[in-house]
Amino acid sequence: MTEPVKETDETTGHPVVESSPPKGEYKMLALLLIICGALFYDSLRSEGLAQGVSSGPGSIPQLVAGALVLMVILLAIQSFMRGYKEGSLAEAVHYLFDKEVVILLATISVYGLVVETIHFVPATFLFLVATMYLLERKHFWLKVAVSAGTVGVLYLIFSTLFQVVLP
Repeated sequence: MTEPVKETDETTGHPVVESSPPKGEYKMLALLLIICGALFYDSLRSEGLAQGVSSGPGSIPQLVAGALVLMVILLAIQSFMRGYKEGSLAEAVHYLFDKEVVILLATISVYGLVVETIHFVPATFLFLVATMYLLERKHFWLKVAVSAGTVGVLYLIFSTLFQVVLP
């Protein structure tokens, strides 16, 4: 399925494609509003901005959660103003759980299960290589090198510099 070409970018000469947001945008925004609202409600338990204390332990969580709630509401208004039409629940599920999302969820789950058994460095290395290779089956050795470099830098920073015990 091809998307309609609206106009041409003057700087590159490439066509500008106007794409519609994925079906299920309002459903996802509703879920995010529930989660962010719950986080904001939970942050009210600690003394902070809502209680008139600017340097309390709840100040930053209240500020961040409040900003998240506001941003979700503004996204919903923006979608409404642009005339977005909501799709069915089946379309939303199909969009949210495509092949790449399922692969990422599976590799994250396996990583969480094995990180304590085989420890941080080998588990993270295998996770990065497997995830990158499953998502794009090209340049295997480049993915191995990038994963080794990433894990090496993380190990040096956290284990050596900050002296944090890695799992």
